[in-house]
Amino acid sequence: MEQVKPHTGATAGFFQLYLPNDRELAASLINRAETSGYSALILTVDSWALGYRPADLQRGNFPQFRGYCMENYYSDENFTKHLAKPPHEDQAAALQHYGKIFQYPLSWADLRWIRSQTSLPVAVKGIQHPDDARMAIDNGADVLYCTNHGGRQANSGISTLELLPGILAAAGSTPVMFDGGVRDATDVVIALAMGATAVGLGRPYAYALSYGGAESLTHFLKSFLAELDLTLAICGFKDIASLKAAGCQQVTDLPEV
Repeated sequence: MEQVKPHTGATAGFFQLYLPNDRELAASLINRAETSGYSALILTVDSWALGYRPADLQRGNFPQFRGYCMENYYSDENFTKHLAKPPHEDQAAALQHYGKIFQYPLSWADLRWIRSQTSLPVAVKGIQHPDDARMAIDNGADVLYCTNHGGRQANSGISTLELLPGILAAAGSTPVMFDGGVRDATDVVIALAMGATAVGLGRPYAYALSYGGAESLTHFLKSFLAELDLTLAICGFKDIASLKAAGCQQVTDLPEV
């Protein structure tokens, strides 16, 4: 994480925490994120165990078990002290230890503990019900993140756009981030108009990157921003700020016909 942060430039950088069952390691990861200059901590609560993914199983697609995506662990003495050899010398042993600490069912007590460990804003990612939104706020969340993990956990899960109004109502003044099913800029405008503070997209971004690397991704982002600008204009808004200032009536309080 220390090597990645300088490349964010002036853009806010969020550190996504999958809480391990090792408190010393968890505290170290949180401290490193804060010390490195990340703007917020995102606690993922909807993926403590992976869903049944036939395509991933067929391809053996779990990057961590091939040694990828592990450098935050391999560079932390609270992880490596449990190993007889450095992780790059005995990767099998390192991954075996990782498997022991990864699947950890979270509780509200964990959120309170995380809140006590950092001064960074904490966003709880995976909120899908108004009751959980209120509980998250009561237990220390600064931001709610309405998401269904890209629909990759449980098949036939409810869409996040259906969940968003209830989460917003429960959130009050607490910011609400949103993602899941966002495929074009129109989706972004809808979510922002409903009251989301920020909207994330993942799959189109990944598709563009896999198709042609940085050049392809840059083209996609420019096209996406152009579509966003035109969609706002067609809807009668000069920018996102004016859209938000208009409130949710644009979407939810339509007159009956």
